[in-house]
Formats: sequence, structure tokens, C-alpha cells
Amino acid sequence: MYTHILVPVDTSPESMNAASHAIRLADAVGASVHALYVTRPPVDTDGDGERSQSRSERAFADVVERAEERGVDVETTIVVGEPAESIADFANTCRADLIVMGTHGREGVDRLVNGSVAERVGRLASVPVTTIRLRDGEQSVRSALEAQRIAREKLAHTGHDDAVIESPSRQRSAWVVRAADDRGEYNVHIDSASGQVKLVQVG
Repeated sequence: MYTHILVPVDTSPESMNAASHAIRLADAVGASVHALYVTRPPVDTDGDGERSQSRSERAFADVVERAEERGVDVETTIVVGEPAESIADFANTCRADLIVMGTHGREGVDRLVNGSVAERVGRLASVPVTTIRLRDGEQSVRSALEAQRIAREKLAHTGHDDAVIESPSRQRSAWVVRAADDRGEYNVHIDSASGQVKLVQVG
């Protein structure tokens, strides 16, 4: 099966959805994940460099957190180059045996993790490419049961294994799960499109 999965990332919901898919697959088959952030040249000004670094740090932080919650080994790398060629080349460099890509990303890989880039990666890469598309308005966290499971994983990862969880409430673009233990009360916010999770202590 797969042992090393490469996932190009940015901070869009599409990319985070693909990263979640890659991490779940890695967890299921015992593989590791390598998150790759590609920025287009030239990155020749301080402003460009700082913006690119900020976006890559946000993307990596989310992927690393999700991987750690599932006990999946993860590495991160930034490269400068044309996205499709860079992704295909890096797959060989890191000896990936699968590439998982989101399509229609809107930032990070400078709006270039989209359908046409995914198609080009598929032509250039020497390993299989799986594309995960999050259509307009589609939600990656679709049910209260799934939101509750994600919240429980987040709480356990942050040392709140014994927290009592309430039924999730659905808001416009997120699920909110209230929880409490002997150390306080918490809201777990789950972005319904990307699946990104944030734990906030409220009491």
C-alpha cells in the first residue's frame, strides 16, 4: 500500500480538506505525510517573502495539528518554483508513493492549486495522484455526529479526555461543541468547510 503521502497545501478550505483526507488515509494504512507549500518565483522582496512565510506557517500549523491528533508522522517543506513541476519533482525527491491534492484552492500556492495544476501534476508525476474537490458550498463536516467526533479528538489531544460534550450546534459556517471538565468550560469551533478546529476556554 502507501508508505509516504505527499500533500500540497495552502490555507484554503479545499487544501485543508485534501490534507485531512491524506491524514486519514495515512492513519488507516500506517503511512507518513509530507506537506509541501509551493510559492511562485520571484520571491525577491521582503513583503513577498513575509506574506508567503505567514501563509505557509498557517497551512503547516493546521496540517501538523491534525496529523498529531491521529498520531501520523508529518514533515513540512517550502519550495519556490512553478507549482505543477515543483510538486511532481518533490514527489520524487521525498520518495512519495501517492500525491493527494485539493482542487480550486484560492490562496497559498498563490491560487495555483486548481484543476489545471492538478491535471498537469497528474501528467508529470511518476506516482498516483488523487484529487479531492470541495465544490462551492460543499461542507467537509456534514453532520453533528462527525462534529462531535472531531471535538472529542481535539479535547483528548489537548488533555481534556474526560470532558463532557454537549450536542453540537450548527452556525452559518461552523459547528460549535460545548464541553466541560473539572478544569473549565470550552467551546470547540469546527469550520464546516475546511474541518479546521479551534479550542476556546470560556469558563
